[in-house]
Amino acid sequence: MRQYRAELRLPSPEQLPERLELLWRSSVREDRPVRAVRCPLSDPREADYDAFFGVIRVSGPAAPLLSEALTTTVSAMASLPEGAAEPALRQALDAAGLTLVAESGLKPDAPAQQRWIHGHRLFFALTQAAIVGLQDALAAPRGRSCGQGVQATHAFLCASAAAMRLTASFSRSAYELVVRPSMEPPQHSTPRFSGLWSADHRVLVTRLRAWGAMHGEICMDSCKAHRRLLDVVDEVYAAHIGICERFVGDGPSLLGGSKSSLDTLGELARHRSRLL
Repeated sequence: MRQYRAELRLPSPEQLPERLELLWRSSVREDRPVRAVRCPLSDPREADYDAFFGVIRVSGPAAPLLSEALTTTVSAMASLPEGAAEPALRQALDAAGLTLVAESGLKPDAPAQQRWIHGHRLFFALTQAAIVGLQDALAAPRGRSCGQGVQATHAFLCASAAAMRLTASFSRSAYELVVRPSMEPPQHSTPRFSGLWSADHRVLVTRLRAWGAMHGEICMDSCKAHRRLLDVVDEVYAAHIGICERFVGDGPSLLGGSKSSLDTLGELARHRSRLL
């Protein structure tokens, strides 16, 4: 039975493959982990964000590394009863040409902090997969820019919304007493901790913008692929807003800015939708 790594290895998002085919051709073998060299991110806030969630960036064959990360993180969270009820997780593995593996996984009574860490790791891996899907769409012939790349991106983003829900599958009191303090001084030395520090999210935004611009030039407004992608981006941000509403309410986020974290996330969601 495969065991968790103490840390999750991910390539830099700028090194991800441009074709889904490379993911489909890569395989995860239990007895032969992918070899790679540690290569931390240069941005200190992005490196700090990685470190909190136990993510290390490595240089090496990006497609096998991402396949390994997807298989590990999906299998971990799918072992929860709530995860077993999220078909989007298995559909994301299907879109990547991967299968669920025997995994010790998280136990039903896994504590809040463990769910928070492993749920975010799953979200990071799915974000990288969505980047690959968009890059595949951008590299496709113009007439196929709404084809398999966008379809796979839709599957990965659906699973990302599911990952958000699983990440927060614990009580508000556990968030207030354990999880939030772990992201604030003095437990966490860097103030204003934020998901906007995610290197993977940064690159995903650039790829969404690029695909949206390309789509606007070559496809009609009634394009179903565009509508489905727009809807699932909204779903991801709605899941994020739902977590914030449950745990923080109208209080401020760790990042600060607006007095209401819900207002901040709502504006962010509207901005991301405009990318498409």
